[in-house]
Amino acid sequence: MLISLIGYLFCLALGVWGFATFGGLVAQGSITATLDNLFLALFAALMGVTCFGYIAWRFYPVVAGAPAAAGAGKAPAFVLPEDPEFTDAHMPLFLKIWIGLLVLTAIEVVLAYFQIAGLIVMLAILLALSAVKAGMIMATFMHLQFDNRLLRWIVVLPALACIMIMCGYFFPDSFRLLDLRP
Repeated sequence: MLISLIGYLFCLALGVWGFATFGGLVAQGSITATLDNLFLALFAALMGVTCFGYIAWRFYPVVAGAPAAAGAGKAPAFVLPEDPEFTDAHMPLFLKIWIGLLVLTAIEVVLAYFQIAGLIVMLAILLALSAVKAGMIMATFMHLQFDNRLLRWIVVLPALACIMIMCGYFFPDSFRLLDLRP
């Protein structure tokens, strides 16, 4: 219980920090002054929305007046679905995922050493393969495939937004470095 409370307070603090930082940059009018400020503002807003979205999702049944627990006299906290119990029946699935990850990693290594297409196409392929690998790992080993759809969207949308922000932040530098090569 204490660890959960500390986690909720930490999530609340991150959400407050996110909105306070975003609001401060908006109030100063310096969001678009530099690319760093734009990145910080977008990241802070995303952090605030994600943290408060998680807290709202977690406590909505309690606030909305979910049926009282038997004999407890108060609404129960929202319970995440239990992870399926590990048995030997899961081994074929884990083995398939592991082999799939090895194959995708081998493809990435081959693409990194032998530039089959142009640099931009190769980077796009490598990013797509990395996203597929991350999805396989999150779905299987983090048990997200068994979670509520709303929780999936709360995790996936901010992650995609953060990836897009980071791509917009780092790609201009990579193209600048590409032009400086001999």
